[in-house]
Amino acid sequence: MTRRGLPGGAGWTARVAVGVIGMVTVAILGCSTAAAKARPNIILIQTDDQDAATLTADVMPRTVKLLRRHGTTFTDYVVSSPLCCPSRAELLTGQYAHNSGVTWNRPDPYGDLREKANTLPVWLRRAGYRTAHVGKFLNFYERAVDDPDQVAPGWDEWHTVLDPVDYYRYDLHENGRSVYHDSHARDYLTSVLNDKAARLIHRYVPRRRPLFLSVDQYAPHNSNLQYPDSKCGAGFPLPAPEDVDLFQHRGLPMAPSFNEPDVSDKPSFVRSEPHFRSDVLRHLTQQYRCRLASLREVDRGVAQIVGALRRGGELGNTAIVFTSDNGWFEGQHRIRGGKIDPYEEDLRVPFVVRLPRGLRPRHGFPRRLSSTVANVDVAPTLLGLAGAKPCSRPGHCRTLDGRSMLRAIRSDGRHWPKHRGILVELQNPSPRARPFTPCDYEGIRTSHHVYIEYHSATVRSPDCVRREEREHYDLRADPFQLDNIFPAPPDSDEGRKESALAARLADLRKCTGIKSRDPEPGSGNYCE
Repeated sequence: MTRRGLPGGAGWTARVAVGVIGMVTVAILGCSTAAAKARPNIILIQTDDQDAATLTADVMPRTVKLLRRHGTTFTDYVVSSPLCCPSRAELLTGQYAHNSGVTWNRPDPYGDLREKANTLPVWLRRAGYRTAHVGKFLNFYERAVDDPDQVAPGWDEWHTVLDPVDYYRYDLHENGRSVYHDSHARDYLTSVLNDKAARLIHRYVPRRRPLFLSVDQYAPHNSNLQYPDSKCGAGFPLPAPEDVDLFQHRGLPMAPSFNEPDVSDKPSFVRSEPHFRSDVLRHLTQQYRCRLASLREVDRGVAQIVGALRRGGELGNTAIVFTSDNGWFEGQHRIRGGKIDPYEEDLRVPFVVRLPRGLRPRHGFPRRLSSTVANVDVAPTLLGLAGAKPCSRPGHCRTLDGRSMLRAIRSDGRHWPKHRGILVELQNPSPRARPFTPCDYEGIRTSHHVYIEYHSATVRSPDCVRREEREHYDLRADPFQLDNIFPAPPDSDEGRKESALAARLADLRKCTGIKSRDPEPGSGNYCE
């Protein structure tokens, strides 16, 4: 093993073809005619549960060197629904959870996905791309299909690990057949996925049809298995064997919000969390060390992918995107690891895009952009790169809620909505969840503020109980979200901002599409 249809299509008008898909043309991006005609390969790499703070040169040196230094990092990229399946569905559809249908991880998220045959891989294949999926897919996919080896719509190549997913002892479903991987070093999941991705690039690049390859890593997700000989056992991410000791002397980061001393202003499910004891601190520290170490093999995989593209002579004609589905808590606000809660640690994840040379603006690409973007913007961006349409067939198109980030890149962020509001939402269809968990909420996240309305939550029991609670933070004055402004005095500046945020949220919770690009939605509310 190596080591390391447009006019008339609902929600997509001729103006979109010019304004979004046309971003790959000479007139908009300023690239040469020859380069504009060559559609790029697209590689999408997505980790699982990686917060933005962990994409650093000491943790992932190859990713920083090969992608960040040659690409654009969006420093204010957030996920709309900070939970695996809703977030991944938003990426595949370009729609918020209330439109995609996937609002939680259970009981049947893939079954909840609306228009399964009208998603990103279908659109790209219809546009002439060879499409390949490697790694994790939406949870419980096998519950919604007749045969777990069935390939999801749109994929030419299918090398997918389904539930139960873990670093060892898993089934890899490969183009209609299942292959079991045991507990040998050669079976380590991240390495297997890296090798699959590199081999697919060697096989299909360069070819007449460009390649769209989605690599969905499991790391740094926690393992469910017990590995008695490892420092990273059940409840911890599992690094590659040679990486286990990489960060064993790294201390847990302790921002002002860590083990927050006063949570009296927080909602009930946070307010009821006890102060950490020493055993909890030890657990969080070791979990953090294992998380960092598990990312090193992901990092090697990025180098394998770049190396395969370089050997095929196609690195300069390939767009590479690196991101994660949601963040992770390391003790902030007394949250003992996990996700779901809509604080910055969970909403903000890495997002780096390395564009092909021919599609970079004439003035050069920006290394860092502070434009507020989200996972609903990924599909429109990839469609813009590919010159593709969000339609499974003529007249059968999705209305996208996101925008192409190419517009922000080519204008250094100047032509991007200022203080744009991103909808934040999760809704558990079940009456039960883990204790100390919000079950149902909606919010709005801008570059400066976050305002959340909770409708139900669990506290010490697993029962979701109706609770109308609110949080509002000024992210400039209070980046660690220590002081909940709500309820702000109505006649104060904070009160007026709060009322404006609540009004914008009322529109966003039912929004569809983008004004001046898409037909007016039935709700009358466009997304921002």
